[in-house]
Amino acid sequence: MIEKILEKVLDAMTPHLDDEQIEKLNNVLYLNFHGIEVKEECYELKPTGLSGNAAKLDLFVKSKLAVNRQSGTMKQYAREIWAALNFIGKDISDIKAADVRYYFGYLREIKKLKMSTIQTRMHYLSSFWDFLTAEELTQGNPMKKIGKIKVEKIIKKPFSVRDMEALRSSCKRVRDRALIEFLYSTGVRISEAVALDVGDIDMAHLEMVVYGKGSKERKTYLTENAKFYLDKYLKERCLRERITYEELKKRPLFVSNDKNHRRITDNGVQDMLRTLGRRAGVEMVHPHRFRRTIATDLLSRGMPIEQVRDFLGHEKLDTTLIYCTVQAEEVKASHRKCA
Repeated sequence: MIEKILEKVLDAMTPHLDDEQIEKLNNVLYLNFHGIEVKEECYELKPTGLSGNAAKLDLFVKSKLAVNRQSGTMKQYAREIWAALNFIGKDISDIKAADVRYYFGYLREIKKLKMSTIQTRMHYLSSFWDFLTAEELTQGNPMKKIGKIKVEKIIKKPFSVRDMEALRSSCKRVRDRALIEFLYSTGVRISEAVALDVGDIDMAHLEMVVYGKGSKERKTYLTENAKFYLDKYLKERCLRERITYEELKKRPLFVSNDKNHRRITDNGVQDMLRTLGRRAGVEMVHPHRFRRTIATDLLSRGMPIEQVRDFLGHEKLDTTLIYCTVQAEEVKASHRKCA
């Protein structure tokens, strides 16, 4: 456990330090934390019979995991639902709509949470009570009496051409340039990117198979630009790690910059991109924005939205439509032509 924590610290600090400083930090951390035991806070609930709140929540989580919901997602569900149940302080069968309204009022007025955050928590509780009523584990569903809240729709913009060029120019390491080209080219989620090994990439055909939500696999592709920088990065890796390319195929695709060459984590990528964004003067630089950018660019170049949906690994076309910021620009351009 302590090993994982130290790895996360090193991943987070790597973009901010040079090689000598990384080596120093690595030594200091392991000298000071050697022999220390850390226990992870546990959000799993122990069964106490179907009458207990904890048991019902545990049953809900396990039912979702059984149909391939991500464990990380379900931990978030469990954490937020359990917080609500603890706040209300009643057995599930006794909870009324007024209790739930009071809880959301507390979140809004006292905790000052954003309406979008409250909407997400409402979704968690609605899903939970839908399960309970379907399984006849409770009578009545208080969430049915809670009206929908209106959340101001914010159009999330892709990177502009200027943004992308600024980010490219700000890369000081080959890995960083290879990573942003890879994220843009493939449109993969961050969890999909960090899970890949070098051997998963078919460089000859510029393609790979990734495993997305619900363990569903799909093909995605490299641009020539992404292949160029990925090739350059992997050749550098062979020299640094003193191995052949065949040996490298068994190792993670993207690794931290320290001498241990550990698989880079989600947080490590997030921190690297934030640093890159500050250096480039580009705001809101995060992995998902590269996904939005390639989707927008593919749409603007004429790819049918059904194909973009398949490329992104979406189940529903409605989800893909969220990425269609390009349509507004096309409408504006068409209006100027016709008016």
